Amino acid sequence: MKARYFLSLAFAAIVLTGCSLGVDRFQATSDGVTYDMEVVVPLTNFVRIASVTTSEPLSGELVIPQTVKYGRTTYVVSQIGKGAFRDFSRLTSVTLPSTVSVIEEKAFMGCTSLEEINTPQPLSTIGAYAFDGCASLEDFSLQASISTLGEGCFRGCSSLSCVTFPTSLNHIPPMAFQECTSLGSIFIDSTVLTIGEKAFAGCTGVVSFVCMTPTPPATFDNTFVGMNPEIPVTVPMASVEQYYDAVGWRYFVNYQGRY
Repeated sequence: MKARYFLSLAFAAIVLTGCSLGVDRFQATSDGVTYDMEVVVPLTNFVRIASVTTSEPLSGELVIPQTVKYGRTTYVVSQIGKGAFRDFSRLTSVTLPSTVSVIEEKAFMGCTSLEEINTPQPLSTIGAYAFDGCASLEDFSLQASISTLGEGCFRGCSSLSCVTFPTSLNHIPPMAFQECTSLGSIFIDSTVLTIGEKAFAGCTGVVSFVCMTPTPPATFDNTFVGMNPEIPVTVPMASVEQYYDAVGWRYFVNYQGRY
């Protein structure tokens, strides 16, 4: 009897464990595109797109679904996974659902024809090299909800023309906008504390640079290397001398005090 009792308990534990784990990976098809999904956190209905299964490379416009179904369960797409759309060189436009909060590293790396990506307000994190080499990307709105950028996130986006950093962002990582040669203007809000190595290196097209931080953000000698050192850099009036003397910032020779 004892042996049978313990066996019953063991069997019940296995059944319960199996039920609690549920599914952690599955495929779902939307508008003819098959997505490989991963559950972000066990026992939740939030999933990330891990990859795409397709007989031919994706091309043209892509609208990523907000929800997908597997069995009887509806799952919410909350993340774009690591390398999920990497090297889909014929994609021209991507619309993300309003539920996405994270774009992981290298998610769209090498999408050389990608011209626009519509991002949702809840987006908080863009991972390292997420858009590295997206040479056709002309505009990207850094939403007010964004608090984390990964290194090299927009490196080599040579068609990107303008960038404004939201107040939610405190750090601009290394190589974030390196070789963004069409970048014409940069606006840095007063909340930015640090700017990493080579963050704007090789941004040869910048003609307008505004930094509203009273204390120069911590930078490196190579943060702005390759930019035109004679462009006007607008900073708070009381901080002009600090900028002339600060590491990295002393690269520029034409400060204008305002505010």
